[in-house]
Amino acid sequence: MFEVANARLTELKESMRNKTKWEKRLQELEAEREEREREADRWKQRLADEEKDVERLTGASLSGLFFGLIGKKEEKLEREQLEVLEAKAKYDAAVRAVEDITKQCQETDKLLREVRYSEFEYERILQEKEQAILRQHGELSELAERQADLTVHLKEMREAVQAGRSVLHDLEQARDYLQSARNWGTYDMLGGGMLSTHIKHNKIDEAMGYIHDAQTSLRRFGKELKDVEMHLSIEIDIGSFLRFSDYFFDGFISDWMVQGRINDTLSQVEEKLDAVKGIVRQIEAEQRSLEARLADVKRRYEYVIESAE
Repeated sequence: MFEVANARLTELKESMRNKTKWEKRLQELEAEREEREREADRWKQRLADEEKDVERLTGASLSGLFFGLIGKKEEKLEREQLEVLEAKAKYDAAVRAVEDITKQCQETDKLLREVRYSEFEYERILQEKEQAILRQHGELSELAERQADLTVHLKEMREAVQAGRSVLHDLEQARDYLQSARNWGTYDMLGGGMLSTHIKHNKIDEAMGYIHDAQTSLRRFGKELKDVEMHLSIEIDIGSFLRFSDYFFDGFISDWMVQGRINDTLSQVEEKLDAVKGIVRQIEAEQRSLEARLADVKRRYEYVIESAE
């Protein structure tokens, strides 16, 4: 009797939760984008202070700029050149963050437009169903509500698991490229020549890209964890995870040719990778628990319907 109404209510309840979640997320994203834009402007000005040809600098790759400055392996970078490289690395990271956040804002705004009237329709269907259920069976109403809540919670849990797996992918890629860079660095120190130096720095560029991706996916993961915190107790300091990229960027330019820097950064990535794996395992366990509870409620719901006279 209420199958269609129940399905629609579950859908609308999820839409209302999403509306609240996405409104908050959009506000946070817009604030973060403004901060990143200011950061990009600061580093662009720093580039302008370091060298007049800012357009050339902002358009070049970090690896290409490095080899353009150093000329050949045996030369050492001057302090001024190191400052240009540092400003370039920070500027690129800030610009890429702005692009990522802008895309997330657009996606979130689109999702909000799709659910903006969900509360009104939910109330209308709920009132119609409420009167019919009260005339029939009070327990059925309670079971329907529990089933809707568990369905929404389970979907949020699955989203959190997926977000955590995205973090794992980015960190694993960063780890693999850093391991490769370390291997090429060892060969380089044994006299590998300019080719091995070039390959090593290309591997480092790839690792830096995945470390940036890990930052973005960690932000998403942190937001998903907040969405499930009412029924999942996990202590995680996302902020401390994000700060490890600062560790990477702040000192790496000045130690560009130091093999130990690659090893230190690799250790940082592996540490974060192990921590995120532990969190994902906890969420997956909670997901399985929710699935079992939802199955029990569905069985009870069906039994009440079947046994009602």
